[in-house]
Amino acid sequence: MIKGEVEELNVLIAGVGGQGNLLSSEIIATAAVKSGFKVRVADVFGAAQRGGSVLSHIRIGEKVFSPVIPEEKTNVLLGFEPVECLRALRLLSPSCIAIINTRPIYPRDVTIGEFKYPSVKEIIDVLEKLVGKVLHRDFIVIAEEAGDPRTLNVVMVGALAALNTLPIKRETFLEAVKEVVPPRTKETNVKAFEMGCRETAKMMEERL
Repeated sequence: MIKGEVEELNVLIAGVGGQGNLLSSEIIATAAVKSGFKVRVADVFGAAQRGGSVLSHIRIGEKVFSPVIPEEKTNVLLGFEPVECLRALRLLSPSCIAIINTRPIYPRDVTIGEFKYPSVKEIIDVLEKLVGKVLHRDFIVIAEEAGDPRTLNVVMVGALAALNTLPIKRETFLEAVKEVVPPRTKETNVKAFEMGCRETAKMMEERL
C-alpha cells in the first residue's frame, strides 16, 4: 500500500489507566507522521485516571476528519486488558485484526466480590465471532522477559508493527520508539519492541 492510497486506517488501543495507552498512541502517531501521513489522535478516559477505562483512537489517512473512530470502523485493535476489549466492540469492524493481552487487571468491584470477571476464553470466543482475526497471549510475559513488565505497551506496538497492516515500515516504528520513550528506558523499550515483533510474527506463521 502506498501513501496516496491511504484514505482511512484506524487503530484502537483498549486498556486501563496506568498501562501506557498514551505512550503507545504517541509512538504509533509519530511513526505515521514520519511516514508522511495525516494523523488524528484522541484518548477517551473512564471515571478513574488510574485503573479506569482508557480508549486511545489513532486515525491515519486523507479522509480522516474526526479524531474519534466511528462505530464499526476500527481496522486494528490492541487490547492491553481483556475485558476492556469488550467495551470497544461497537467500534470494531467485521474485518478487524485484534491483538489481545490475556492477563486481566481486576477492577475493585471484582476484587470485593460484587461483580464476576468473565473468563478470558469467553472474551476471546466473543471476539473471534465478531472480528476477522484474533491473536492472543499473555504479552506481559514478553515484557517481563524484556526486563520490565511496564513495557507491555511497547511490546504491543511491536506486535502491531509485525502485522504489516499499516503502511509504516518496522524500522520507522522503531525510530518512533527511540524518539518517544524516556531516554533512560530506551534500551529496555527497544528490546520490548523487538520481542513483540518476533512473538507476533511467530504467532501469525503458526496460524498459516
